[in-house]
Amino acid sequence: MRRSSSAPTPCTQDQGAQAHPHQPHNLSRYGFWLALGAASLFSIKAIFIKLAYRYGVDVETFILLRMSLALPFYLAILALLYRQNQWRPVSHRNLILTIVLGLCSYYLASFLDLHGLRYISANFERLIIYLYPTLVLILGWMFLGKRTTWRQQLCIAAAYCGILLIYWQDQNFSTGVATPDWVALDGVSWGALLTFASALSFALYVAFSENVIKTLGARQFTALAMLAASGAITMHFAIRGDWSRLEQPLPVYGYALAVAFLCTVIPSLMMSAAIQKIGAATTGAIGTSGPVITLIAAALILGEPFTPFHLMGMAIIISSLLFLKQATTPQKRW
Repeated sequence: MRRSSSAPTPCTQDQGAQAHPHQPHNLSRYGFWLALGAASLFSIKAIFIKLAYRYGVDVETFILLRMSLALPFYLAILALLYRQNQWRPVSHRNLILTIVLGLCSYYLASFLDLHGLRYISANFERLIIYLYPTLVLILGWMFLGKRTTWRQQLCIAAAYCGILLIYWQDQNFSTGVATPDWVALDGVSWGALLTFASALSFALYVAFSENVIKTLGARQFTALAMLAASGAITMHFAIRGDWSRLEQPLPVYGYALAVAFLCTVIPSLMMSAAIQKIGAATTGAIGTSGPVITLIAAALILGEPFTPFHLMGMAIIISSLLFLKQATTPQKRW
């Protein structure tokens, strides 16, 4: 497969537009709504997870329930593609890349994210996750030879200043969960570090998935990536978990189903389709709307703090990422 001359980063020109210079306006608008819907559904995932944690479910058990409930939907997608003769041949290279990207996003990123949520607020977690466009930019510079400007660097610095502001504000926040004995950090710091690692893993998925999505199609790629992640999660639970822990209160199964279908299956397909139609750059920029929903829902449903500092930090981060998207003219390298 020929390598694309324009790698997916949140600061480069719109990838979909580059691939389709005469792309119809309504197609771009459709991609916009797909990206916005994906961001909105992804953003409320933390709310359901926090509600499930109130019943004492552990991370390994919940993530296995989530993936087990989501897996039938992806198997159905693959069966439908095959039945409708829409299955596309998968080369060894694309198969390996799909598996690796699936492990990065739906396994590693989810695992780190769920662990991070045990220690920090849902709104702080979501804002850290939504730093991934800056990480996509950095990955593009490091591995794909992408250029960046001083304006883009300034936007990145401002976004991380916003995160530091919320980190400072949340120093007195506690979920009541103690950090492991071998961790020499407080709960907020440890949760933030885990969540940032999750954002980095997700950035790898976004940065390197665009070409293979265009080759296999959004549905086929997403379903195969989810199958790979499901296998890894099952192996992880088999090694670390106790099968009797699957006996959970009924609400836990309800929240797992909501996370699996409403916050995983639907938005993952929507996001892959959005990347295919409008490119990773625009999709990442639209995704910055997600933290607003999380912040409001966390305050109303979970009773988490919503101070002017949180609002200020969120505004700084989202504004920085939006300006980052607008700074599309590469001038010089770091």
